[in-house]
Amino acid sequence: MDHDHRWKNTKDWLEEYDHPLWRNNARSAEKSGHGGMDYFVDNAFIECIKRNEEFPLDVYDLASWYAITPLSEKSIEENGAPQEIPDFTNGKWKDRSNVFGISNKY
Repeated sequence: MDHDHRWKNTKDWLEEYDHPLWRNNARSAEKSGHGGMDYFVDNAFIECIKRNEEFPLDVYDLASWYAITPLSEKSIEENGAPQEIPDFTNGKWKDRSNVFGISNKY
């Protein structure tokens, strides 16, 4: 394996290091929104329903995501001032199990 990380192009790098989810689903993902991520989130949601498993994202994650646009707009109005993201869990996030990302099984 060549350890010289100066790749000729990103295609070479992706062939070697791209995540299996992207390698196996690139054609389907590229047709969905948000750079392909909508495909993976939607697919994981459907697979969780089919398998009767808990979805790795919850309503608090969703609320945080939806807060980003208005907070970004407010930051722009305030010349780039940082904005605090509200804690929609009222501190309960500290006791939640850590679920990071979406598993390869979806």
